[in-house]
Amino acid sequence: MIEALDILRTRYVDPINPAALLNGAVEGLRSTLSRAGVKAEIQTIPPSSNFWQAQTQFRTRFDAAVTAAEGRVAKTTLAYAAIQGMTGLLRDSHTGFVTPEQNRERQARQRGQAGFSGIGVVLLPREGRLYVRDVIPGGPAAAAGIRPLDRIVRINGVPVAGMQIDQVANVIRGPVGTSVSVTVERGPGSAEETVAIVRRPIQVPAIFQAKVLDAGVGYLQLYQFVNRTGGDFKAAVDRMLAAGMRALVLDVRANHGGYLYELTAVLDTLLPAGKPVYRETTRNGLMRTVRTSDPPRLPSSMPVVVLLDQGSASAAELLSAALQEHHRATLVGEKTSGAVEASVLIDLSDGSALSVTVQRLSTGLGKRLEGTGVSPDITVAQATSDLEKGRDTQLLRGIAVARQRLGLANARPRSLNEVSTPR
Repeated sequence: MIEALDILRTRYVDPINPAALLNGAVEGLRSTLSRAGVKAEIQTIPPSSNFWQAQTQFRTRFDAAVTAAEGRVAKTTLAYAAIQGMTGLLRDSHTGFVTPEQNRERQARQRGQAGFSGIGVVLLPREGRLYVRDVIPGGPAAAAGIRPLDRIVRINGVPVAGMQIDQVANVIRGPVGTSVSVTVERGPGSAEETVAIVRRPIQVPAIFQAKVLDAGVGYLQLYQFVNRTGGDFKAAVDRMLAAGMRALVLDVRANHGGYLYELTAVLDTLLPAGKPVYRETTRNGLMRTVRTSDPPRLPSSMPVVVLLDQGSASAAELLSAALQEHHRATLVGEKTSGAVEASVLIDLSDGSALSVTVQRLSTGLGKRLEGTGVSPDITVAQATSDLEKGRDTQLLRGIAVARQRLGLANARPRSLNEVSTPR
């Protein structure tokens, strides 16, 4: 806990009030003890306390919480709750506590390695129901025939209705080589299908799909910005151009971001050299504008459509905003999450970590996105009724817009079954 406080004092982008943050930590202790049924009076730290006074007073309060818990709440659990209470007080999208398990997974994923073992699906909760948002390429779920927009009904015979997404994810994940039973429905009136899937290490690629559909409309699903994303993106675009791509639909829905230097490499493919794509403001107030540097792979006349939703965050939001500001793409979907800052992950001594915002970010033209997000040019909500029918209305609309930009008379396919990939 004290490690985390010192990191925030020395690395966080804005000056901190130590007494206020430690009172956030005190509130974290109170909440955790209360949920465990432990009665304890943990005093507030006087707001006028300086850093060293506040730190000393918090130690006393933490020891009192441990004593009151009497083994009903582990000391580590209290420490983690205190850190979460402290970082939560900052209300910063990129500053927060990361457990040892989350830390290991995050580091592995950023290196392009397997961070966990499971079946390889991205989940989408909606109105008490649970759908498969995406199927990770090459994973066990893909091999078992699980499809995007399948509705998950039961896991190991247990209904998932009313369960939290984290609860379902914890049941789906498990040791390598063990099996999990997944029951899904595909559309109204369809019979349930149950498949047994053997868990394997899951390596999540940056790009889930890259293909050319009918009429030369390319579809590229960019899921995250990890090591080598920029190179993979350029290679995928080159392959699609060689296959006859005339328009690009770029899908960054559910893309939570990643490395900023990989974002710049992706934008190099799409925008002319010298275009401002985002600004960084450091702890000492210095500002730097990052610009594209390479000639683009796509001709300036080629239509580009970007699909986004509430799960698009951070680097995905900066990408969408850059293309919108430079009038290079039409944005289709829903407003993004508004979680746009630059952070570093700093390990703590027990294997956990602290994500700390070290720079404030804005778009290339100076617009702040933190807390506001990026608004699409064409708003398309993904209704539950469409999910039940297995219809990805946002993707269908994106393809329709691309076809319109190409001047095709029959712009809107009625379903994805009418969109095929050339062999």
